[in-house]
Amino acid sequence: MSGLVVLEQMLMIFILILTGFVLYKKKMISDSASKDLSALVVNVCSPGLIIVSMFNDLSEIPRENVVFVGILGVIFYVFLIFFGYFLVWALKVPENLKNPYVLMTVFGNTGFIGIPVALAIIGPESMVYVIVFNFLFNLTIFTFGIMLLKKGAGDKKQSFKDYLNPGLIACITAFAIYWFQLELPEEIETLAGYYGNACTLLSMIVIGISLAGMKIKNMVKNTRLLIFVSIRFILFPVLLALILGPVLQDLLIRAVVVLMAALPVGNLPAMLCEQYGKDPRPIAEGIVATTVLSVFTITLTFMLV
Repeated sequence: MSGLVVLEQMLMIFILILTGFVLYKKKMISDSASKDLSALVVNVCSPGLIIVSMFNDLSEIPRENVVFVGILGVIFYVFLIFFGYFLVWALKVPENLKNPYVLMTVFGNTGFIGIPVALAIIGPESMVYVIVFNFLFNLTIFTFGIMLLKKGAGDKKQSFKDYLNPGLIACITAFAIYWFQLELPEEIETLAGYYGNACTLLSMIVIGISLAGMKIKNMVKNTRLLIFVSIRFILFPVLLALILGPVLQDLLIRAVVVLMAALPVGNLPAMLCEQYGKDPRPIAEGIVATTVLSVFTITLTFMLV
């Protein structure tokens, strides 16, 4: 895959992130507005983008390939869970930081960044596979992720509503549209398009605002974090791309799997930390470090796909 094409797309993503950064620094967007935008992206725009992507012609994507990607996705997340605990042990992470580091290892930004970047770099035909990973992301974070966060979180109980977030519902809906070849009215496609078209810009602005609120100096001084980022978000996806090259001939599937491995730390673990009374700052630093570097790390990784 052309590194120049990927770099061009990632630079455009970076400019959108920079837009949010500048708007926040110029006090044109407040903290409260940032939270509102985040809620808008998570609950409306991202689900709309997921659903509208299924209105593309996906007839050339065989169902057996989707099942295969599902199996790969399960292996992917199981491996990352064990890999997270290995990194915690190898880097001698303090007890109070173990769970945040495991969460950073397992949960990449499959929604805010994964969906728009996959559309830009790989194309709309990749969305069926990206949705499978998003479904598994939601399933894993609202089971394994919350299990970690509930440790010492008092009486905070997990309810059925924790699973029924708009992103997961949109994944199920979109998958049903693809799998059963459902014919929906054109008005629904248009409506979903209005929601989805705003996703890329708003999600990148939200990330830019998050970066503006962080202290880069603290991140640069955190040697353990930098070593962790180098192993998990540079070495791991590069090795994965090299390993999958000879054994996975389908370029589309290979590109999606490698992208899922190269994505920066997701925002949802930090949000859930706040919800369950945990300190979100360690994960927030990871989000900053990996998001800034993702322009270069994703480009590097895709040169090997």
